[in-house]
Amino acid sequence: MSIVNKFLKSFLTVIFVTFTFGYSVAESEATTGAGIIDFGDPNAKQFATRLKSLMTNKSANNVVNITQFGDSHTAADFFTGEFRTLMQQKYGDAGIGWITPIAIKGQSHAAVTWKSKNWDVLSSRTLSNRDFPMGGFIARPNQNYAVLQIQPKSDYNTDWRVQLIFKPLKNTSNLFGLYDINNNRIKFDYVPKANIWQSVSVVAKMPLKITGQSTVELGGIWLTRHKQPGVIVSAIATNGARQAIWQKWSPNWFKELSLSKSDLIILEYGTNESFDETLDLNAYRKNLINNIRLIRNSLPNAAILIMTPPDTMANQKDIPKSFSAIMNIQKQVARSEKTLFWDWQKAMGGKFAIKEWRKRGLARPDLVHQTLKGYKESARIFYNDLNEFVQKR
Repeated sequence: MSIVNKFLKSFLTVIFVTFTFGYSVAESEATTGAGIIDFGDPNAKQFATRLKSLMTNKSANNVVNITQFGDSHTAADFFTGEFRTLMQQKYGDAGIGWITPIAIKGQSHAAVTWKSKNWDVLSSRTLSNRDFPMGGFIARPNQNYAVLQIQPKSDYNTDWRVQLIFKPLKNTSNLFGLYDINNNRIKFDYVPKANIWQSVSVVAKMPLKITGQSTVELGGIWLTRHKQPGVIVSAIATNGARQAIWQKWSPNWFKELSLSKSDLIILEYGTNESFDETLDLNAYRKNLINNIRLIRNSLPNAAILIMTPPDTMANQKDIPKSFSAIMNIQKQVARSEKTLFWDWQKAMGGKFAIKEWRKRGLARPDLVHQTLKGYKESARIFYNDLNEFVQKR
């Protein structure tokens, strides 16, 4: 065989592999799991090592925190709820993680319920020029005596560590009270400094009752099992959210993120952006890059994973106008910023897979959202991909 023929054969082989399997040789080398692509995340190996250590080291301080930010695909806690269950069955149950301060209409949580009286909800989705904490929700009393009860759906006898984010509106020490399952008041200390978000941490048996005065606002609440090893999966999301919603939160919200000690941050945005035909793609790219860098400044030891939107259709024939552009930018940014990457559309079966999922009862008629069964199926795929990735590190 001539040198020219050998070259042509090699060249055609590369082309065949690239188009048949859908990725380049360089991208293939970056892939260490069935569906997780590692574009060089500096903390990926450390995350995998910490997760694997839970199989052998059951010390009380051995906790792996996974925090997922997102839109409606995350806000219902169907995807994250199933993912949380699967991870905790394998690695141990260290708690629930971050929750909204109060029940949010149209959203839910698989592990907790709320009861409230005389509280209003403020959302960064609909309001601007507010000092929103991480998550973008504020619970504010509309009378001087407001009552809020938070109750896990199981394990009532467990000791829980409750970390509450709050902001005094006046320099006063009489802001709110905390009560345990026996209605005993829980003692805690804080600095009565007005208009500054701060946190207080207590240990109590649930349900937890909070009584508030009109001089306080509540932000997110962290619920972790006291001195229990395992995994925590937090879902921080808003229906209809875009990645840019972070810019409507307090400039200091990243300090709260640093308190989470997250080992993996998952960014699940892009569906709502994909329906915007006038989206400034350059601004979107810059914002995504900036947010990743802010995360790394706050959590220098955390791995970051960009999760694409699931397969989505604008109607029976077409994908949303900006869908492909969003997907391309997300992958390009994952490569340039050296993060992990999971293609949710590909995991579902590729372009237009949502139509088949709808036939199987896994997707809703809008061809955007999935059913409870569908989100659980997606979560199982992601769980398997993540574990394969972890075991190969």
